[in-house]
Amino acid sequence: MQASLPAFFRLKQPLSPVSIGLAAIILIANGAAAQTAEPALPYVVKASDNVIGIAKRHLVDPRQWNAVARFNAMPDPNVIRPGQTVRIPLRLMKFQPVAGRLVAAQGDVRLGGAAAAVGAAVNEGARLETGANSSAVVELADGSRVKLLPTSLAEVVNQREYALRDAAVSGSSTWFSGLVRLAQGTVETLASATTRRARPLSIETPTSLVGVRGTEFRVAYDDPASRNARTEVLAGLVRADNPAQQSGAELARGEGAVINPAQREVRVVKLLPAPELGGLPGEVLKPAGTWPLPVLAGASAYRVQVAADAQFNGIVRDLKATSGTVNLASLPDGTWNARVRGIDAAGLEGLDAVRQIVLRTVLPSRWRATGGLLRHQGNQTELRWTPQSPEGGPLTASRYTLELAADAGFTRDVRRTESTEARATLGELASGTWYLRLKATTPDGRTLDSDAYRFEVPSNWGQTVFDSAVTLDPLPPR
Repeated sequence: MQASLPAFFRLKQPLSPVSIGLAAIILIANGAAAQTAEPALPYVVKASDNVIGIAKRHLVDPRQWNAVARFNAMPDPNVIRPGQTVRIPLRLMKFQPVAGRLVAAQGDVRLGGAAAAVGAAVNEGARLETGANSSAVVELADGSRVKLLPTSLAEVVNQREYALRDAAVSGSSTWFSGLVRLAQGTVETLASATTRRARPLSIETPTSLVGVRGTEFRVAYDDPASRNARTEVLAGLVRADNPAQQSGAELARGEGAVINPAQREVRVVKLLPAPELGGLPGEVLKPAGTWPLPVLAGASAYRVQVAADAQFNGIVRDLKATSGTVNLASLPDGTWNARVRGIDAAGLEGLDAVRQIVLRTVLPSRWRATGGLLRHQGNQTELRWTPQSPEGGPLTASRYTLELAADAGFTRDVRRTESTEARATLGELASGTWYLRLKATTPDGRTLDSDAYRFEVPSNWGQTVFDSAVTLDPLPPR
């Protein structure tokens, strides 16, 4: 955790491109043009309205009605007509600050410098920090969710509502404006698609401003030395502009861009597809704790995130792997959700693939059977496996003794067989769940026990299915 906030974070007002001397990015969802006009809301005049009444109800300073008239190019500021639409700049309007709330917190999460608790109010000006192996999710007042990944620092600059009559409905409508400033790290944002917005929900970094209406995206400012900010769009359609360079481009779902304030071109590239995780082992053994990563064309590195929940609201590890494996040995034993995506040469992160994995500490005296394969021949089922020593290398055995049962206690339908190879005939097997354990006799006469395993015989076994790879899931020690 940082002891103090960077100078950028201590400013009272949002930074402008001039004040920071850097380029900004404006991303507007649904392919709309960059929002260069001043934000304003439409007011539809009704028969009972007059200028003084509207000004008192909606302006912070009613004397600013002349500014509204100039903004709308009204010939006579004192003349309005029923049905006329008058656009009122947000900077002149009354507003009500509203609060969001912290809906998830994992590990070292601080709100306003103090330890944060789930359910805490997140008001305008609130600062949120996540430490290493920690994450947090803020639900803003409009229902949008902003997830801070590990080692991130952000401030909710504003959350406010504006009340104004909408011609499409009776009475007043509430319009929302929200801005979150990211000083370091990465956020994932899911913007509410149903909210009436006074301006796009925005994520600001020292070099970018990302605004969105109803979409899902990532924003990262994790390389301050290069001044680069990156954005990856997971849903929706946005436009990216670099005002300092007077350039821009549109980003669709599955596209991303790295914005360098010193470069004119906003180069849009297709994000890497989700890697295929089906062939990876579902179990990670400790103390080694290494998990192999898939081969993905175009990936120079991988992002691996681990959480206990399937929604990844409580991310406990956020790792960047540049080799073919990632080390998860620091995680406790148990069942975890792993999210993996490729990183291209430009640093853009691709689409996610998710796999549930089990971390388990291996007892040093037990060997393991991996790579199960079932084969149906005649009326018999043969099981093949790959023996692995307690140290993780190959195991050499002269004989195997296999015990098969229909229950984990090995009391029902028990069968025993021996083999001189890493295969055994199990007899006639019905579809469903079966359990096995093995003993291996080494060439020097030692007898070693394996773990006990559970495996599934697929439906229609021996009828339409005759070969099947199976997962040998270790049972907890008894």
